[in-house]
Amino acid sequence: MIGRLAIHLYRFQIRLRNRIFSSAVRGAFLRFGKGSTIQLPASLWGEARVAIGTKVHIGPDSWIQYLGGEQGDAPVIEIGDGCSLSGGVVITAVSKVTLGQNVLIGRNVHISDHSHEFSDPDVPVMKQGLGNIRPVSIGDGAWIGQGVVICPGAVIGKNAVIGANSVVKGTIPDHSVAVGAPARIVRGPQG
Repeated sequence: MIGRLAIHLYRFQIRLRNRIFSSAVRGAFLRFGKGSTIQLPASLWGEARVAIGTKVHIGPDSWIQYLGGEQGDAPVIEIGDGCSLSGGVVITAVSKVTLGQNVLIGRNVHISDHSHEFSDPDVPVMKQGLGNIRPVSIGDGAWIGQGVVICPGAVIGKNAVIGANSVVKGTIPDHSVAVGAPARIVRGPQG
């Protein structure tokens, strides 16, 4: 009995803390929809160019960052209504990352519209800047499994499923299932 009460109190304080934090940071975002929460701890950079829809959940240890310097009115990172991002998700953008509505993302997923340059062997990678900048799009209702890496230029279709630990570099059609590194379609739209 006391153990169950302790668990309920623990869960209540987590929900309360997340709601308070989400309410406090709401105004810093380009858009932050009603009923959306960011679970602490979280890393947020460039939130003025991030648009979060309604009833979005962003799990703990997630990292949402816009790396561009210019200000503007258009979102660079856009997370649609009803999306659920598990813990440890990284979304990093220079150009554009779009998640449609009701996208489900597993733990420790990395989504990026850019990569680091590494062409000069005499210069440390971190000092060579960013390159391969291409927008990323994930369609409505897609399910991204745990540990997936989504590379610059990837397009994942509506209701597509990406298996755990896959690496997505290209286009995955609507209603398809893709797995592997690189991700290959194992079931197409017709089943």
